Amino acid sequence: MGWLHVLVTAASGIAAMRAAIDRGDIDEAARAGAAAGPTVIEQALAAPDRSAKLAGIAAAPLAEDRAELLPALARLAAGPDRRVAIPAADAARTIARDFARHGRPDDIADADVIVWRDTWWTLARRRDRWIAVRILALDVATTLDPTAIDLPTALTDPDPAYRRAAIEAVPMPVPTALRAALATAVVKDIDPDVALAAAHILCADLASAPAQPIIDALGPAGVARIRTLVTAKAPAHLLRDAKRCLSGKP
Repeated sequence: MGWLHVLVTAASGIAAMRAAIDRGDIDEAARAGAAAGPTVIEQALAAPDRSAKLAGIAAAPLAEDRAELLPALARLAAGPDRRVAIPAADAARTIARDFARHGRPDDIADADVIVWRDTWWTLARRRDRWIAVRILALDVATTLDPTAIDLPTALTDPDPAYRRAAIEAVPMPVPTALRAALATAVVKDIDPDVALAAAHILCADLASAPAQPIIDALGPAGVARIRTLVTAKAPAHLLRDAKRCLSGKP
């Protein structure tokens, strides 16, 4: 009877979540899922129909032990249904940011976080996926482990939006080992927005770090490229930080 009760309860919970989605009430679907619990949400994420999946996605960020739903969300984000994949990745980003903000619970092992990180990194690198999913996946992976980014590889990606997202994910202050990759992007990236993003991240460190090592990493070609980049229309904060490398001052 115990197992039968569990099955009936789960089915009832998923039915309530699905019904809320079908009538367009996403908030109610999320509340119903949160009330039903993470096990029911995970079952909804694995259901064959889109309505149940979307209900599970809406509920996932509200669930207890929500970080443990990251693998199930990754499977949906990697799937062929764009209307499911992007919301799944977005929900995972919300969960990852909450996880990073509040710290790892005692019942989650380091090995679990590594698996989650690697799962989302794998998705981020998949060039056959929608760029919105890839960027969200990159955000999840770097939020779980800010030190794990493989910037030189990311900067070879053919999509400039992905290259820029990878640059924006670089920890600040910039680790010394990543300066060369950013400087190469400043000099060689064919997309000026990507090059300016690299200059912004690299040169922002002049506010708190010695200028010479950063200027040396850029070299004359990097400084010359920045001079051309700062003449373009761009957000003020990007231009302000890039110009630090021209003056050599904070």
